[in-house]
Amino acid sequence: MAKVSAMDIYKLLPKTNCKKCGESSCMAFATKLQNKKAMVEQCPIMNTPKFEKNKKKLIEMLSPPVKEVWFGYSDKKCVMGGDEVMYRYELSFFNQTPLGIDISDNLPEEEIKNRAKYVEDFVFERTGEKLKLDFVAIRNASNDPEKFKKAVEVVQGTTKLPIALCSLNPDNIEKALDVVKSKPMIYTATKDNFAELLKMLIAKKEAGKEFALVLSSDDIKTLKGMTKECVKYGIEDLVLDPHTTPENIAETLDKFVMIRRSAIEKEDKLLGYPILGLPINTYMYVLNGNNPINQFIEEPDKVAGIMEARTANAMLNRYADAIILHGTEIWELMPILTLRQAIFTDPRKPQAVEPGLYPIGNPDENSPVIMTTNFSLTFYTVTGDFEKDNVTCWLLSMDTEGKAVDVAVAGGQYCGENAKKLIEETKIGEKVNHRIIILPGLAAPVRGDIEEKTGWTCVVGTRDSSQVGEFLKKNWEKILNDWKSKNA
Repeated sequence: MAKVSAMDIYKLLPKTNCKKCGESSCMAFATKLQNKKAMVEQCPIMNTPKFEKNKKKLIEMLSPPVKEVWFGYSDKKCVMGGDEVMYRYELSFFNQTPLGIDISDNLPEEEIKNRAKYVEDFVFERTGEKLKLDFVAIRNASNDPEKFKKAVEVVQGTTKLPIALCSLNPDNIEKALDVVKSKPMIYTATKDNFAELLKMLIAKKEAGKEFALVLSSDDIKTLKGMTKECVKYGIEDLVLDPHTTPENIAETLDKFVMIRRSAIEKEDKLLGYPILGLPINTYMYVLNGNNPINQFIEEPDKVAGIMEARTANAMLNRYADAIILHGTEIWELMPILTLRQAIFTDPRKPQAVEPGLYPIGNPDENSPVIMTTNFSLTFYTVTGDFEKDNVTCWLLSMDTEGKAVDVAVAGGQYCGENAKKLIEETKIGEKVNHRIIILPGLAAPVRGDIEEKTGWTCVVGTRDSSQVGEFLKKNWEKILNDWKSKNA
């Protein structure tokens, strides 16, 4: 499927450049529409009867081949799908994969509360962004409708997270739908319960209940048939589960790719829906005695967490639009959340912080001046290491267009001219009684250029910011005294 260009969009716009949409021109508005940073309705002229046909064409043109589906609350949603391309270098991926943790209705009420609260409160920070979990999947493990309803009520009373209702029993799902306060994701419709579940959900929809329905089958033709039947009755918020088979995860990933390619490249509307991945199946598979790495690790829980994380990361790389996990250990979740962050970072934009001067600790006129880049991963790694090691310094963040030290040195952004500009703009010379800059070890090749352009003495420090604390303890006092004696 060819990517819609800004010119394709522009042709359907009024071309008046009236600026009523808030943009300087219709072409600027077309570019915003292309990048999902604006909505067609923001153009008042498009809302008039004269442009009704163009508006309809434009909305259809901008609708992604993979339908955007959400569940949760109006102010706290899990948004899935919306993909337009197979590869992120063609266009950024927009809706990051929601990650959910399961909660069994067999757990005691207090454990349900604690697990739900843990999911809601879980957070760790990376490159200035807080990475979190997104929803809870309540499993009807008991097959008891009353336990299922009670678990839903307990979770809703504990958190405001979106909820997935997981049961194969249509009657139990119906009872849970009566108490759930948000738009849930329902897992799952299978070939065995499809007719009964669909009949019940049609009635619920007619009564005004909203939901997203997961269709589950290991056969793609069956999935298409179920999709067609749902759409026929107006149930269009669908999610596809082609089965996660832990014993052959490659087969599962092949199905993920096949579904996504059919939707985007072959424009198969019956497969143009978000895909659900279930690494939780891998976790349970290992706990049931299937340890593929027992020669290295014997503890079942650890192996289950490792294999679940591996499965989740493979699915993130292969088009999973939502994922349900069981493990909650930080060492398991960190790599999953970190990979998700990387995949859903716009590859067309450098990840950068504002260049400038950042005091670390409580620096004074005798504190060292250290110069890094404004690449966000470098910057936050450096500041994290400095805070951990109680480093006190003036940190200069050079504008390297969001490039790391070695890349910026090779590309000419980490250089004497930019260093001079940074020193002048931050007026760091007024804050210290010396003229010494400590450079990262990887910036050694430009030491002479920076000294020549700035007039400051450059000292090449460590290659890794985790070694800076020890380096300063051993060397800073001598470096400072030597400089002062030479420049007295």
